Amino acid sequence: MHGIFCELGSDSGAVVAGAVLGAIWTGFRSADAYARLRRRRFGGALLALERGVEQTYQTYVKAIKASRADGRLTESEKARARSMARARGAAAAKDAGIDLLRTIGSEYVDLWIARIVARRKRRRGERRRGALD
Repeated sequence: MHGIFCELGSDSGAVVAGAVLGAIWTGFRSADAYARLRRRRFGGALLALERGVEQTYQTYVKAIKASRADGRLTESEKARARSMARARGAAAAKDAGIDLLRTIGSEYVDLWIARIVARRKRRRGERRRGALD
């Protein structure tokens, strides 16, 4: 052990110390780049899921709501709409080179769909209130 510390004063010790510090710096930078890539993929997956929800609303939900006086979907229709939104979102993500279920997590997709739908309803309500003002 004593020999290693004595070498730190020499040129080869400086080269070793520089290489170690360079490796540590590279590790930090690559971890940062990987985290940015994961955030970008996650954001892309959420955008694809939003597209799937919007397409499902336009092609399925809107027609059901228009055909009913109360405009409500049954539980089975809601489940089918979630399934359609999941499939369409996965297809949109695949087109962008993203595996939706792997990126978001298959157990969280329905949660994100519920969040997207709630945000969509909230925005629609805000637009209606703004039109009435």
